[in-house]
Amino acid sequence: MFINERTKPHELLFYEALAVRTSLTKKEERDLSNIRKGFAGEKLYDEIFDETGHGNIIIYRDVFLNIDNSITQFDSLIVSDKGIIANEIKNFTGNCTVRSGNWMLNNFPITKDAFSQLNRSVGKLMDMRNLAQSDFNVSGKIIFPSDTFTFNTDDQTNWNKIILRSGLRDYFYQFNQAGISSGNKAQFISRIISSCIVDNPYFNLEADKIRLKFGLYCGQCGSFNLNRKRFHLSCNKCGCTECNETHLLRAMSDYKFLFYNQPMSRNSLLEFIDNEIPVHTVSRFLNKHCYQHKKGNISHYTYKYFDFDDAVKKSDVYLRYKDKILVLG
Repeated sequence: MFINERTKPHELLFYEALAVRTSLTKKEERDLSNIRKGFAGEKLYDEIFDETGHGNIIIYRDVFLNIDNSITQFDSLIVSDKGIIANEIKNFTGNCTVRSGNWMLNNFPITKDAFSQLNRSVGKLMDMRNLAQSDFNVSGKIIFPSDTFTFNTDDQTNWNKIILRSGLRDYFYQFNQAGISSGNKAQFISRIISSCIVDNPYFNLEADKIRLKFGLYCGQCGSFNLNRKRFHLSCNKCGCTECNETHLLRAMSDYKFLFYNQPMSRNSLLEFIDNEIPVHTVSRFLNKHCYQHKKGNISHYTYKYFDFDDAVKKSDVYLRYKDKILVLG
């Protein structure tokens, strides 16, 4: 079973919010494209795992573990009574060749050796096991989920380290076999992993306010050309109508990732949305959807949710004023 949701990476949420409010540089466009592609591969991995079933095992997705004062990110950790298997997911497409330890993808060198990354991940899990003075197996595989990826190597032992799309279902099916279970040993390993989980410490991107277009935008087409009514804003471009609360939830999420290390005050949020929603409405929804932190007469707010999608799932935003989303042809 999946223990946690796989959420969009912080970097993806940053660049998506940035792309709505400014023109991206070439480097930013490449970064956004690469991060989207990587996340799509991870979601595909999850979908195929869901289809084959995973009720006998425990799966952690996209977690950061602090092990011996060193923090490592793991795409997927599969836990059973037999131990831990780390899956590093690489959504490569095209032809990949490994010769004498050198990686080439579509005739371009890859500077980050995927096998070295896997070895480091497995090594950190071994450290975690040893620090816990426990005894369980630790291993790993590199997963290539794309069906447009081919792999060639001069070292036949490399095949034991990878799983291609053609073999992915069979790889997942093995975890449904007799003898694979999440009993007491797996629960013990799971508690060790959970005790090591930390927030992403490496995200340090921050938007330059001078570049940004302030205001509210349509969640359907991204247009800032909105017509404000009492409880809704409707898009003059596509006709989509969304309530004030929806717009503020999206704005709070964008603010969180564009200015990750900056406190969000009522005034800074009002500036961010270009005062398009009345101050009393903004105050009400800040108190509803954020944790308030007071220091003297100054208050700032922390978004209760991970991102906008998480907020929509968990809040009652649609109970009173329903949005009208039009399907674009």
